[in-house]
Amino acid sequence: MFKPRRVNARQLDERVKAERLAQTLPPLILAAENLVNAFDIGVHGRRRAGTGEDFWQFKQYGPDDPTTSIDWRQSAKREHIYIRQKEQETAETIWIWRDRSHTMNFGSDLSEQSKLDRATLLSLALALSLSKSGEKFGLIGQAEKASTGQTAFNQFVGRISEDQSPSLPDLKAVDQLSNKSTVVLISDFLIEPSEITKVIRHFVNLGCRGILLQIADPVEVDLPFEGRTRFLSMTEEEDITLGRVEVVREDYKSLFNAHRQEVLNIAKNVSWDYNFHRTDAPASEAFAALYTALNIRRVKT
Repeated sequence: MFKPRRVNARQLDERVKAERLAQTLPPLILAAENLVNAFDIGVHGRRRAGTGEDFWQFKQYGPDDPTTSIDWRQSAKREHIYIRQKEQETAETIWIWRDRSHTMNFGSDLSEQSKLDRATLLSLALALSLSKSGEKFGLIGQAEKASTGQTAFNQFVGRISEDQSPSLPDLKAVDQLSNKSTVVLISDFLIEPSEITKVIRHFVNLGCRGILLQIADPVEVDLPFEGRTRFLSMTEEEDITLGRVEVVREDYKSLFNAHRQEVLNIAKNVSWDYNFHRTDAPASEAFAALYTALNIRRVKT
C-alpha cells in the first residue's frame, strides 16, 4: 500500500519547527538564486524622480529646477550646486505572504518538497528578483517599511526565518499597506472560502491589487491510493481510515476541484490574478507565472 510522507503538525512544537526552518533556509536561498539566475529578468523597475517621500539621488542643479530643492549641505561639499531628488510615488510596493499553517507542512513521496518549502522557495525567489530590479518589497507582517536592494532582501530572509508570519484570517488586521501596493498571497488555501473572501475584500478596501498562488501536493489533487489507507490529520481533527480509498476518489477530486474553482472565482470577482501550482511541477513554472503577473500589473498602471 502506498503511504505518503507526512509531517504530523500536532507533534511539532514551535521550537522544532523553527529549527527545521533554520536548517532548510540556506538550501532554499541557494535554490532561489539559481531559479532567479535561470530566468531572464531584465530591468523593469520604474524608479524615477518625482514627488515621493523617499530619497532617490543627488542631481546637479539646472535652470528648470526649483531653488527650494537645493541641498545646500551637499552642495557645500562639491564644486557645483546639487538638488535632492525624491522617488516618484507611482512605483508599486510588492508585499509577499506565504502561509505557515499546519497543512502547509504536508509533502508526499511524489514531490521533492513540502508545500511550505515550495512556498518559501518561491517567496525568496520573488523577493530576490524584485531586489535586483529595483522594486520595493516586503514580507507582510514585518515591522519595517518596504524597501529595495540587497539590504531589503537580507531583511526579508531574516523575517521569513522567524516563523512568525500571520495566519490567513489574521491578514484582515494588516493595515500598513498603501493603495499603491500589490499583495502576493502564496498558500494552499485550505480554509473556508468565506474566510478567504473576507481577507481579499480587506485588501481591496485598502486599495491594493493582488495575486493568489494556490499550492497543492499531487496527492491532494489526484488521491492516488489503493486499498486501506489511513489519513493523518494536519490539524486538530481526528485521523480517518478508509477501507477502499479508490471508491471515493472521484467524489474527492470533484470536491477538491470545486474548492479550487471557488478560490479562482474569489480572485476573478475583484480582478486579481490567480495561479495554481502542484509541487511535483518545476518551481520555475510558478515563479514565471508570478513574475508575469507582476509585469502585467505594472503595464496596466
